[in-house]
Amino acid sequence: MKIKIGKFPKVGSQKIDIHIDEWDTWNMDITLSRIIYPMLIQLKDSKHGIPSELVIDVGGESWAQQDSFDFYKETHDESWTIACKRWDEILDKMIWSFEQLSCKDYDDLYHHGDAKFDWVKSDKTYPNPITGKIEPTYQMVDKNPDEHWYDFVGHQKHEERIQEGIELFGKYYRSLWD
Repeated sequence: MKIKIGKFPKVGSQKIDIHIDEWDTWNMDITLSRIIYPMLIQLKDSKHGIPSELVIDVGGESWAQQDSFDFYKETHDESWTIACKRWDEILDKMIWSFEQLSCKDYDDLYHHGDAKFDWVKSDKTYPNPITGKIEPTYQMVDKNPDEHWYDFVGHQKHEERIQEGIELFGKYYRSLWD
């Protein structure tokens, strides 16, 4: 993949050149994560605002409509501080999720011990859809079940945390600007 996005020109349209290779879509989720992850970090470091819904959600009524009252100004500043903290927390969740998808081989964290597997011919057969010939099937067998284990619950919680960040990315997609 090669992407070149030029600066916004004063006149005319922005120059954009994108080339996507076949392998870029093989694991498109990983490919996109490798782009999204550093962009989210940069956004968090350079942001100058937050989604307006976070301020309204924290402070209640829109302060701009009530700015003639001093107490609205005071509560707005407090609401703004709370909303900024909340936006940072949301961005942190997104950043963590895309980091996991782009940089980490977190599956290894949940496999403990020395796993050894072998393929053993099973008693089941199936007809080959092309040749029609009956062919054997094979089953993966754990050759070392007492010396390793897989933490399914821990892995599932990790996946759920990743999904939370991805869902927040979708929810706030239109707010990812600076």
